[in-house]
Amino acid sequence: MTPRGKPTLRFMPNTWILVLSLVFLPLLIGLGVWQLSRADEKRDLEAQLAQRQTAAPVALQSLKNPAAYTRIIARGRFDSDHTWLLDNRQRDGKPGYEVVQPFVLDSGERMLVNRGWLPAPARREQLPEINNIVGDTTIFAEVAYPSNHPMLSAQSGNKNWPKVITQVVPSVMAPSLDEPLAGYYLKLDAASTGAFTTAWQPINMSSAKHTGYAVQWFAMALALVILNVFANTNVAQVLKHKKHRQ
Repeated sequence: MTPRGKPTLRFMPNTWILVLSLVFLPLLIGLGVWQLSRADEKRDLEAQLAQRQTAAPVALQSLKNPAAYTRIIARGRFDSDHTWLLDNRQRDGKPGYEVVQPFVLDSGERMLVNRGWLPAPARREQLPEINNIVGDTTIFAEVAYPSNHPMLSAQSGNKNWPKVITQVVPSVMAPSLDEPLAGYYLKLDAASTGAFTTAWQPINMSSAKHTGYAVQWFAMALALVILNVFANTNVAQVLKHKKHRQ
């Protein structure tokens, strides 16, 4: 206190709060910076995606190594004798399967095509009925590359067809056909021949969401700084005295 009773700002360390801050403040700031970095990456990806999806489809046979999200047109036939069903796929909160079949180009090259989503039957042991496409057909689709998730599997314990799996990995699925498959696969356009319900979500989290998460992490860091100020000083007493004087 000053001679006139006015409190002066003093540092009164709270060991527990200081230790807590030394551990968590760098972590919170680091998470915020990481989310901003991810937001920048997603903005670049969103720009590439918009450019490729608005471009005219390109003949698949003319592309050696097509980039992801490239819109293509291809002619061939579906191999409806071999079908995989991607389990645990939802649309509007409803459970179902995505239907994946080989597509044989006129050149003889085989690749997997995701035809889209079908609702699951009421009973778990039942599988959805699939309307197959017979004969040569032209499809419109976009190129997709597998993302091998450690908790999901492209293998099925069922020897019969259709086979139920949880992710698409052409290199893992090819042995079931005894035929090589392209390293990428195709996702049918909604208006393409053979398409079921598509509503593809190419980006699982937008740049805006990453930015929002960054703001949350930085807000938590700021709250921790404010907590330190009040816990390690007598600033509350100083502010109270100032308010009382006013």
